[in-house]
Amino acid sequence: MIRTLRDYIFSFTFIAALGFVLVNYVLMPVYVNWRDEVRVPSLTHTTLNEAARLLKVRNLQWTVKDTIFRVDIEPEFIMDQYPEAGQMVKEKRRVQLTISIPPPKQQMPNLIARTERQARIALDKLGVVIRTVKEDSSDYFERTVVTAQSIPVGIPVAVGDSIDMTVSLGKRNFKKLMPDLLNKSLQEANRIIRDAGFELGEVDYISNLDLLPNTVVNQSITPGKVFPRERDIRVDLIVTRD
Repeated sequence: MIRTLRDYIFSFTFIAALGFVLVNYVLMPVYVNWRDEVRVPSLTHTTLNEAARLLKVRNLQWTVKDTIFRVDIEPEFIMDQYPEAGQMVKEKRRVQLTISIPPPKQQMPNLIARTERQARIALDKLGVVIRTVKEDSSDYFERTVVTAQSIPVGIPVAVGDSIDMTVSLGKRNFKKLMPDLLNKSLQEANRIIRDAGFELGEVDYISNLDLLPNTVVNQSITPGKVFPRERDIRVDLIVTRD
């Protein structure tokens, strides 16, 4: 009787073990393959291109469930997935992905006429990097005021873009200097006068056999004399006859 019971226990244990092996290593794989199921790969911390490749190999598809922007993560980086890695799903199932996106672009503001400090604050809020700051004199702006920007107003910019600025060293000297016109031809003297911000006044003629005709021999205003730039000044000339 004891031996018979022991035989029963042994037989039952053997059959149970055999059943476990058959179910897990024979029937379940057959059942899974029959249902066309595949295991979802791990896609997080990979690029979108790599994720698409891994899914295609397993006859799976993908769709974007959500997008996230983070400064410290490259665009099109997989942040999350559903179903999770390791789950069994039917072929052609769409795996939902959460990916990182490029930073949103904003319009470049007008920095001209702002102080350098104000411009830096505005650019810092946009995440735009100042590459260089050039200093130059200005006809219109006081010292430390922005006079030029390399990215025009209204152009879309993103975090990490760079810009160059020009900052005023202060207003230039608003003066004009009377040029030396002696021994210049009348045509050349007229050009020099206008380039210097003056106007040609009366022209008188004098005989002079030593000089070519239409040569300036005298001017009504001494060369080197300084005038305010906004003042209208006419200079009279004496030139040789033809």
